[in-house]
Amino acid sequence: MKTSLSLLLLSVALGLASNAYGWSVSGTVVNESGDPVENAVITHGPERVPLDRFGRFELEVDADVAVLDIRADGYYGFRHTLHRSDVEALRNRLRVELVTRQAGRRLLLFAGDAMLARRYFEPLPGEPVLVREGHVLEDGKKLLEVIRPYVQLADYASVNVETQMSADKLTERLPKSFTFYSPPELAELLSWAGFDYAALGNNHTWDYQAQGLVPTLEALENAGLDYSGAGLDEASARKAQAVEIGDQPYRFLSYVGWAGLFSPTQAASGDKGGAALGNSEVLAEDLAPIDAGTVAVIQYHSGIEYSEMPAMSERMRLRQAIDYGADIAIGHHPHVLHGFEIYKDRLIAYSMGNFLFDQFDYTTQMAMLVYVWMDGDEMHRAEVVPVNINGYVPTPATGAFRSAILNRLARTSRPLGTCLRPNGAHVIVAACNEGAATGSQLADIGSTKATTVPMHLESMGLSVLNPVSFRAAGHRYRLGLDILPRGDFEAEGLFGTADRAFLRDDHATFVDAGSRALRLEVPEGKQVRTGHRVFERVFTVSNPTTLSGRVKASSDVTVKVLLQRRRMDDSLAEGLANDTARVVGRFDVPAGGWKAFTVDFDQPRVSTRAVRVLLAIGSDAGDAEVLLDDLAWIEWRTPWLDGSASPTEPVFATHVQLQTP
Repeated sequence: MKTSLSLLLLSVALGLASNAYGWSVSGTVVNESGDPVENAVITHGPERVPLDRFGRFELEVDADVAVLDIRADGYYGFRHTLHRSDVEALRNRLRVELVTRQAGRRLLLFAGDAMLARRYFEPLPGEPVLVREGHVLEDGKKLLEVIRPYVQLADYASVNVETQMSADKLTERLPKSFTFYSPPELAELLSWAGFDYAALGNNHTWDYQAQGLVPTLEALENAGLDYSGAGLDEASARKAQAVEIGDQPYRFLSYVGWAGLFSPTQAASGDKGGAALGNSEVLAEDLAPIDAGTVAVIQYHSGIEYSEMPAMSERMRLRQAIDYGADIAIGHHPHVLHGFEIYKDRLIAYSMGNFLFDQFDYTTQMAMLVYVWMDGDEMHRAEVVPVNINGYVPTPATGAFRSAILNRLARTSRPLGTCLRPNGAHVIVAACNEGAATGSQLADIGSTKATTVPMHLESMGLSVLNPVSFRAAGHRYRLGLDILPRGDFEAEGLFGTADRAFLRDDHATFVDAGSRALRLEVPEGKQVRTGHRVFERVFTVSNPTTLSGRVKASSDVTVKVLLQRRRMDDSLAEGLANDTARVVGRFDVPAGGWKAFTVDFDQPRVSTRAVRVLLAIGSDAGDAEVLLDDLAWIEWRTPWLDGSASPTEPVFATHVQLQTP
């Protein structure tokens, strides 16, 4: 697909547009054949949005967020959440494609890892408490109330419960690095949110052995949740959960992929309890008795934490599960998102990432819900809702964070022969030869003036779902990924969440300055520090990077950019306290309007577990008010490429930088 950038930059966005008083959403509701759904009803809060006979609608929005609830007789209802910052990403008319209800069709939903422990009750210093002792149900419902309507759309919803549950103190801890347990109210909260089934085959379901598993199973049964994947002996751990959804029989199985190197292990064996251990022989044995007309769903907890792509062992086992008769295969454990594969017309989701989890690493906050429509034992369609675990709270992802999630899924699915195509604020998953966009984008820049400031592809009318290359006469270019896409600050405070991404003290607040910005008060002669509150462990060793953004100051200030690393053996507290930050850039900001800046530096080469960027801002010219916005930390995935030559192989990216040689 070739795109003329000059025309895109001059065009008027017809689908979503901003104005001085708010913003607007327009689009079309169609069925899977592309025909308008004339009887569709769209509601936005108390407002009903009219559609014409062509299925077209338009909505003026005077709030930050628009939540569109779309219903139509004979179709599955759906929900799309948009933010004013989605204007660039969804510049074409919003096209929402609904799925027809028909006999034998059922909608399943899958979510990632869930727990309710540790930092929910005892957060890091300076962060708010989300769940109070004695108020677990009250506070827990606040955590799930925004995502709940999405879950309740499904006929049957599944979540990976990666924790034991107990009201009493547990003491029979396995000798492993990390163990935790949650209050039993978690089961009731998940049921309240709309979940029907808990996958228990994971590496935390036996953390406190039978002492913790017995109350866990009791809590699930009291909440009316189905489950499988763990038990007090091997036979019960491996037993499939039998379910009738409508008149269609289902079997849900759940496994952990390794027993652990400690003793006793986390895997059930003989009369010993634990998680079901899912090796190749077990998968073959457990799937063999399931009738051909019964839908078999397997969930497998394995792979490598924080990795870019699924481990080969995980790919092999999930493909084997399909070979042995599974109809859907869902992966867990890496805590980050991995892509999809359509294998033998069956869906494999290699890593769902987190759902309700307290991890502070930034990439672990990218999440998703996956809807799968099944016609009997055949997959009809799969669709992804991107989710932002914002301050440990699952919410619909919007803006740059939504785009980063979809880019990650697209670039990790394409090597597996699977492509994504837009559907409203979501994406549809399909084999690359079955209607999904399979090509790449060639952007012809022509004589556009080069700039050293990296540009987001969506600001240029390009998609993050497909790889891109450039023809840029007289220029060089390079392509990269924003590894910490929270720097536009637009998701801060959305849905009542508290920002946990950036350092803030009495000198720092968030303000609206045309867009959401971070405001710092810098006293004369003092230095105020901000930047990433904690570390990011998903980075590429030794890669060149650029920190870019905009800054505005009421008095002259100097900004130092520091790169801090967490050494391999450091705990989080040690990493934050150790003086490992080094200055990698410095620039002066004169008083006045907004100024763009870029600072280039390389990631650490060795002995580094995680990294973060800090900004130290000082003023010798009087007290200063400083605004920061549109921060991006871009890891470059290509060297400088010659835009005058034939375009090189396209690359998945979120940003491009141009340069005149």
